[in-house]
Amino acid sequence: MVRTCIYHTKRLPKSTDLQDRIHLEVAEQIETEGLDVDMWPNNQHQHWAIKTSLKRRFKLIQGPPGTGKTYIGVKLVYLFNKFNTLMQQRTGDTKNQIIFCGPSNRSVDLVARLVIEKLGSKAPRIVRIYGSAIEQLSFPIPGRASVTRRNISDAKADPYLVENGVVLHYLIRQEGKPYAARIKELDNQFSDDVNMLEEIDERDREPLKTTVKEIKEYKDIQSKATKEELPHYDVIFCTNSLVANAKVLKATKDRVYQLIIDESGMCSEPSTIVPIIATSAKQVVLIGDHKQLRPIIKCKEAAKLGLETSLFERYSENILYKTMLKEQYRMHPKICEFPSKHFYDGELKTHPGVGTSHQPLQMWPRTMADYCPHVFCHVEGDEEMLTVKTEAGNEQSRFNEAEVKQVMKVFQHMVENENVPPSSINVMSQYNAQCTALRTESVNSGLIMPIVSTVVASQGGEWDYVIFSLVRSIPSYRIPNQPTRGWCFQNLGFITDKNQINVALTRAKKGLVIIGNRNLLVCDPVWKDLIHDYEKKNCMFIGTAFPPAT
Repeated sequence: MVRTCIYHTKRLPKSTDLQDRIHLEVAEQIETEGLDVDMWPNNQHQHWAIKTSLKRRFKLIQGPPGTGKTYIGVKLVYLFNKFNTLMQQRTGDTKNQIIFCGPSNRSVDLVARLVIEKLGSKAPRIVRIYGSAIEQLSFPIPGRASVTRRNISDAKADPYLVENGVVLHYLIRQEGKPYAARIKELDNQFSDDVNMLEEIDERDREPLKTTVKEIKEYKDIQSKATKEELPHYDVIFCTNSLVANAKVLKATKDRVYQLIIDESGMCSEPSTIVPIIATSAKQVVLIGDHKQLRPIIKCKEAAKLGLETSLFERYSENILYKTMLKEQYRMHPKICEFPSKHFYDGELKTHPGVGTSHQPLQMWPRTMADYCPHVFCHVEGDEEMLTVKTEAGNEQSRFNEAEVKQVMKVFQHMVENENVPPSSINVMSQYNAQCTALRTESVNSGLIMPIVSTVVASQGGEWDYVIFSLVRSIPSYRIPNQPTRGWCFQNLGFITDKNQINVALTRAKKGLVIIGNRNLLVCDPVWKDLIHDYEKKNCMFIGTAFPPAT
């Protein structure tokens, strides 16, 4: 089934040889005029990725940390729009559209913002579509708003995109739009009823003004407004799940030529295949990195049957489809060394001069001629269980008080002794309970840590410095000489997830501090290699001895 779907995405549409030739001629014309988009020069791997994306029907672009895959997405949006303009001029047909989607609102919002910021007046006409849950936060419907607000209280349309007038549910309400007056009239009526439902006790409420007929009318008008508004735009930004929305499909029928799916290494196969089939796009580009976060599949049986393997990963070994970006612009070269060796077969190289121009911190271990901007602090603490609130409800998670104190000690030294701005440090853990304990200790101590996040939440981000707390710990006498795989899974959990380790080790630009129990971690082959590597470089410290006294 998967091969059949990809075969259809690779095939040229039902067309003549003349149309096929026009496609290649336009792509070559764009290449001749330049693929840098007046932003900055592409390196050789970026150039090849863009060039082949323009010419081929199906393309994978693997972007390891710091290689600029997000900016490749921005350039492709611009160049595909240019392609569609030239194709329209050559054929006389209606101009085609581009859909740019991803697994999360955050990833899509990031690229939409960059298109506006980096391309400026050259940016194509873009529109951002959000799901009904987010739309109802701003324009609630009686009987549903309170549930929506409680479940996704932190979700909202990106303020920058709203301010720049590209968000669909605001666009259809603009003065002069054909359905704006009636939509606003219903908004006001709904708002009165929603306020009454939220603020007045049930026994004291008056009957609702809103009728079922008016809610149906509202939805019908929204659907018509969407269908008439979307054809005016060159690029549609939305999440994967919204691509197959009936309103979107009707508005874009036979118009979508290019489909770009960002962070596709994190997307399950169905969430990638559905947009490909639904749009019947003639060109498909998957951008991602299967060596970082994989799809999150909560059903263990489904994961074992292969659903945790993304479509991107399945086709990543085929060199006909994939280009890997091999030059990173984020990390100090010594921070990059280990991830490159263990996750990218040594192919990930550092661009000359990256990470080496700043003044190093005094706490880093030094050699005769250089310094190492990464350390491992060995801490033998006790892990404990704690119930924490998450988006999915309450869950049991783990925390380690000894590591919390070590994190605070390192953070305080960096801020007070090394003059590092607190906002440039990401304090990271894989456990929600540890993040909660760190935030609590931060408040209680008066030493505020602005950024405390999980590894998953840190995907796609970068900071000058990272402090990474691993949490898991047991006494040395309980660690067997030859631990089995089952024992390791039980006592180390998902801190041995190679993809999450890769993400955690590659967020820092200037310096990385890892805090954990060395004796336990050497039971895992990846952590064992890292610890031995750090020991060879004299970057291993007992927690009480780090940071060194100044």
